[in-house]
Amino acid sequence: MVNSKKTKKFLLEIPEEIWEKWKNQVPRSISLNKALIEMLVKEGENNEK
Repeated sequence: MVNSKKTKKFLLEIPEEIWEKWKNQVPRSISLNKALIEMLVKEGENNEK
């Protein structure tokens, strides 16, 4: 399936300590990509207020 929305691809470097905390706390059903998108959406909404 092709996403019709434009996307931005990037390389992400995450300190290992932060990565370990994240991967041990977030359900495996949520990908890093999806978790980051949700976080960015929430941050954007908070900044609009």
